[in-house]
Amino acid sequence: MNIVIVGAGEVGTHIASQLVAEQKDVVIIEKDPECAAKASNMLDCLVITGEGSNVDILKQAGAENADIFIAATSVDEVNMISCFVAGSAFNTPVKIARVRNVDYMRGGLLKNSSIGIDYLVNPEIEAAFDIVQTVLHGASSGIFAFQGTNAQLRDFLVKDDSIFNGVLVKDIRSIIDQNFIIAGVLRNEMLHIPRGDFQILTGDHIYIVALGKSFNKILTRAGMTVDKLKRIVLVGGGLIGKHIAGMLIEDGKDVRIIEKDYERCKELSALYPEATVINGNISDQDVFEEENIAYTDAIITTTQSEELNILAGVYAKSKGVKRAVALIDKLNYTTLATNLGIDSCISAKLSSVDAILKFIRKGNIKNVYTIFEGQAEAIEFIVGSSNKNIIGKKIMDLKFPSGCLIIAVQRHRKTIIPTGSLVIEEGDSIITFAAHDEISRLEELFNK
Repeated sequence: MNIVIVGAGEVGTHIASQLVAEQKDVVIIEKDPECAAKASNMLDCLVITGEGSNVDILKQAGAENADIFIAATSVDEVNMISCFVAGSAFNTPVKIARVRNVDYMRGGLLKNSSIGIDYLVNPEIEAAFDIVQTVLHGASSGIFAFQGTNAQLRDFLVKDDSIFNGVLVKDIRSIIDQNFIIAGVLRNEMLHIPRGDFQILTGDHIYIVALGKSFNKILTRAGMTVDKLKRIVLVGGGLIGKHIAGMLIEDGKDVRIIEKDYERCKELSALYPEATVINGNISDQDVFEEENIAYTDAIITTTQSEELNILAGVYAKSKGVKRAVALIDKLNYTTLATNLGIDSCISAKLSSVDAILKFIRKGNIKNVYTIFEGQAEAIEFIVGSSNKNIIGKKIMDLKFPSGCLIIAVQRHRKTIIPTGSLVIEEGDSIITFAAHDEISRLEELFNK
């Protein structure tokens, strides 16, 4: 598969790194020479310096043979024009654009021609959805809730007093009498797919898969509180905050919005009369005291300052707020924020990457979730009639790549946390957890 990507920012490079690891042929176009040089040093693919809307540059990138064209710069208009040029000059089959302005996404205007855009990704909407899903599931950790199933993948930080500390993976189920799988362990920023003799240590992030109802018992057994979050403080009324507020209000949450821009406060008040909108700066300690933020269930910080998002969340928890969710796009901040006490970190950029990868793969792939800067992915496959190499076999008998696990199976509206003896059936929806360098082999297994 040949893929051309315009833009070597974090979104473009993350998509490229995932696809290169899957042995796809990737070419990146980046107009900034410094950014292009950085991407060239980091990625094992061709990086061309130039404009993504320039026909000669596109020809140099091999656009005439591209199966997929992705425009992922930070400028909507550049992304859209690049897609139009690729469609008109080279008849590229699939064109994807990262577009932040929702006005461009309305009415299907950009899809109404043979050179139109096949898929529009809005980073703010994707991030807002991920944040709301996290809050609805208690925001006790990083959460991936697989749509249409009862399975969840959660990220837990192991502390000194944790019951997981010092325990071998094979012994954990005897400590917590619930059906679950430890899919991955992140240690010193390196992801491991653990076997039974892998020992969990302080500072590890462990990725646990279980049914939603089981997680309450797992959390309780692990000494973590299980809270329903009703009263929510939302800091930042920008595009992401606005989308989050609407979704939470629709779900019946009691929402208070803190926004320092007075004109935006008036707009939010008119848009969401059910919410309490406060004109103030979250960095002002008096705001915490005057608005009784300490007595709320959760704080969501979505300002344009990632440092402020982290600090506000940490301070809120020190004052008694139960959960803190922060919008963080500098991925190297994620571990720092978690260690400081932020319960869940969401990146608009990674949410966009997930949405684009899901669209690229589609076919028998239902969902894709990127785990820790692309080191692994949770991928949901549908077992079709053509998967003769899988149907009727026990999981333990499948020739699975060593860095891959089947972590859940959805069958006839029932979600199963599987053992090795489970037999795969046609129509099953299989959720896998895979290290990034094994994804291409995993796709081959399901695409036979």
